[in-house]
Amino acid sequence: MITLLLLTELIGIVVIPFLDFNKNKYIQAFLQFINVVVFLYLFKSLKTNGPYYGTYFTLDSLNIVLIGIVSAVGFLTYLYSIGYLEKEKSLKELKIKEFYLWINTFMFSMLLLVSTSNLGIMWVSIEATTLSTTFLISFYKNKTAVEASWKYIMLCSLGIALALFGIILIYFGVINIIGGGLYSLDWQNIMPIADKIDKNLLKIAFVFVLVGFGTKMGLAPLHFWLPDAHSEAPTPISALMSSVLLSCSFYTIIRIFSIESKAGIGAFTYDTMLYIGLFSIVLASIFIPRSRDYKRLLAYSTMEHMGILAFSLGLGSFEGIFASLLGLIAHALTKALMFMSSGSILVNLHTKSIKDIRGLFKILPITAKFLAVGVFAITGAPPFLLFISEFLTLISAFKEGFIWQGIVVLLALSLIFFGFIESFFGMLTREPTFEQKKEHMFMLIPMGILVILIVGLGLFIPNDIKSLLENAVYTIGVRR
Repeated sequence: MITLLLLTELIGIVVIPFLDFNKNKYIQAFLQFINVVVFLYLFKSLKTNGPYYGTYFTLDSLNIVLIGIVSAVGFLTYLYSIGYLEKEKSLKELKIKEFYLWINTFMFSMLLLVSTSNLGIMWVSIEATTLSTTFLISFYKNKTAVEASWKYIMLCSLGIALALFGIILIYFGVINIIGGGLYSLDWQNIMPIADKIDKNLLKIAFVFVLVGFGTKMGLAPLHFWLPDAHSEAPTPISALMSSVLLSCSFYTIIRIFSIESKAGIGAFTYDTMLYIGLFSIVLASIFIPRSRDYKRLLAYSTMEHMGILAFSLGLGSFEGIFASLLGLIAHALTKALMFMSSGSILVNLHTKSIKDIRGLFKILPITAKFLAVGVFAITGAPPFLLFISEFLTLISAFKEGFIWQGIVVLLALSLIFFGFIESFFGMLTREPTFEQKKEHMFMLIPMGILVILIVGLGLFIPNDIKSLLENAVYTIGVRR
């Protein structure tokens, strides 16, 4: 069934040349819906039969979380794209087919990344996401979009090259124990012998992996591509990149992180994650209040949340790692809502300037309500899911003795909260600067679904999800 996830994306690519936009948009969304159904089947299978470990593919309590994020946010993004592309009336049919070609390639690469157990295939997959998203960032072919795509591919290619070197170092450590070949790149085969690999080699490898994949994840200090890429890409792509791609990059780090933890060098890897996460949070708290472009502001918010995920993981406690995984889900859903709301604003008002937009409650009344929910949710206000994950993170930090680090995070989150309120509630309230616009149904439906999920999960987390995340924590390993 895992291969069916990949097959739907390949079918989506194959049918593009043979269908006009009116048929293509619905078929593409339907194929993504199939992937949601497949995810639900895999989730039930995991609960009933336990983990599955194949030659190249795996299914366990960790990667099922990512399969769910990619499938669910992917489906909602494709639904949203129907309305978004119809609103972009200047786009010709050939250009729309190009959009679906690259977005399907992007989705295929991410699903392959989170489904495989082979570190080599993971690396190839994340490189494929770089290539496909480069074309999507430069989709509008204007000067700023092309510049953003060049910055993105240069920085991310540099990062991925560093990550490759880290994986090669791990491979050299493994072949001395179990021999060479693809077998030695499979983390399922590496985990049982992790404690026999040279510890210094693993430490060096982790630094390269963290800097490399951390660049793709948007962690400081190699985050410079993030605000430009998110600002210039079509909004459905911004939503996918922020919610899904960066989550997949984090997942790749986690898989190698778990090898390091099993090898007995957890203290080094946990501390490294904690402080690079803390640095990213602090840096984001400086940029967010100063942002004048709402899509760039959301990009810096993504950097902040990736920092929180890294910081939570770096705490190394059960509660901290649980909070990191819960935050992964919460951020994916909430940031998708925020970018979809901003996309509705952009295609209707044709400006990204915060100061030019006032009175959204009257201009785009439904979008404005969704945006208001998103603002409180993304800043970690109760009763939303991000509040639970951030609260658990702070409690864990203080409990584990990271007192000053926890205080710094709390202060940074406070700055970010007030920065968001100042920027977005200025846009939502006051006298409208534009006349009322018609909102597209296919843009509103995905936002409505996301609001229901964000509020619902904030009020009640099902036991199946709790158990899944708890099992995933043990898969990663706690600090020792």
